[in-house]
Amino acid sequence: MPYAGEKASRLGHVGTVRNEAVKAALQRWTITSARPSSRDDIDGLCSPLEDLALVGNLDAVDFSITVDGSDTEVETTRDHPTVKVGYLRIAGSMVRLDVFQNLAQVRFIDPQEVRRSHTEYAFDVALPGSQLARPGMSGAETWRTELDAFLQSSRFDSSTTMTLSDGLLNLHGTRGAPATKIALRVCPGCELKASDETTLTVTATGGTCPSCNGQLYLADVLRTHEEYNVEGSNFTPMGRVMTAAERLMSLCYLNFFADTAPEVLRHTIFITDGPLALFGPLAPLKRRFQEHLGNLSSWCAQRDIVAPLIVGIEKTGAFVEHAEQIKDLIPTGHVMRLTNDYINRISGRPANNRYGIDEFYGRRFIYRTRAGDPLVITVLPAPGHSPYEGGAEVEGWDAYPTLRLICEVLDALRTRMYQHAVVPIALAHSAAALPLGVGRSVLTMMAQQNVPGLKLDIQAVQPPTYFKK
Repeated sequence: MPYAGEKASRLGHVGTVRNEAVKAALQRWTITSARPSSRDDIDGLCSPLEDLALVGNLDAVDFSITVDGSDTEVETTRDHPTVKVGYLRIAGSMVRLDVFQNLAQVRFIDPQEVRRSHTEYAFDVALPGSQLARPGMSGAETWRTELDAFLQSSRFDSSTTMTLSDGLLNLHGTRGAPATKIALRVCPGCELKASDETTLTVTATGGTCPSCNGQLYLADVLRTHEEYNVEGSNFTPMGRVMTAAERLMSLCYLNFFADTAPEVLRHTIFITDGPLALFGPLAPLKRRFQEHLGNLSSWCAQRDIVAPLIVGIEKTGAFVEHAEQIKDLIPTGHVMRLTNDYINRISGRPANNRYGIDEFYGRRFIYRTRAGDPLVITVLPAPGHSPYEGGAEVEGWDAYPTLRLICEVLDALRTRMYQHAVVPIALAHSAAALPLGVGRSVLTMMAQQNVPGLKLDIQAVQPPTYFKK
């Protein structure tokens, strides 16, 4: 790879293009997710919505709550390009679905009516990247400390006192009984491995390692510090924090309504941008989400309330690309279940691979809306089921009682703003998005003006008026 100032020859690629071994390698490969040659494999996996059991009432779903996040990492100055700062914004958006359904009947839409139909709330945080630390702390310790402060101070809604830390404790408890302490697997300081669930524990205010006497934080439960990079980009752990914050914010809404107004759960669909899954160091929390949400569904059933309508919607990725390729093989108004065998074939995995068992607390489906476009969605299974564990039972329709109602709600929320878009996610994204270009330059300037030891280096734009004294 060239360094700054080094240039490649304009003909440097010619040798690679003429290499017969390179050509032969390219010609040996096939695309695993390519469009099937026949629709036989598709037909047996599809079902019209009308053939699925309907649990709940479409007309009773009046609200949607959607959580979305945005993150970015900036280099602070040209003199210190490896010194980086991460910014994160998480937003929740509540939409009155009845208003949007009424607007669909009129010829000219009043923008003020659209604005009055939804409310939003967002919170922001800056996290330290490489070569940034609190005095007396290492970079990883600073990351842990700042992340814990973020969880402790971030309320999921301006009208409540419940924070993301409360959501994390709720996640490790049962309905109405949050955990008071959570066990850690390894001490982040001395790497002591816990021999049982009492060796290393943290409460809302943290804890102490019995071996090194180091400070433990509730944020250590997320394990994002394991991917912290002291010399390079920390965009990966930033993304983990964003995912965790999105999921915890949704969980806070669910528990808040269950505590204060259970009937609201009957009238609300909860939408997540992305699949109902957790990856990397967050993956062990998948079982906690699965158990907690299953417990909540059982609690709702005891009160004759439809299990919470929770769905994840993907806008990009391999499954979205595949859905586009096969959409004309799926009739409109039909939903396609994705068996493990089918997933392994289109992703190039071994036939006996147990896909998603460690990451997903919902199962993927492809729904071709009545408008004709496909949506890749993830839906929770019925209580007692694990979406990717087991055989035919968890791959069948009956294991997902909310699937039909969720698809019918999504049919009414499609928008042509962009591909695979639904109105609640588009509005939540608008509230959460951190802009590129000038917005990124402003965030860079903010770091320069506030981190001691950095000098102002105007790289692309003049300081906006709200930075000038």
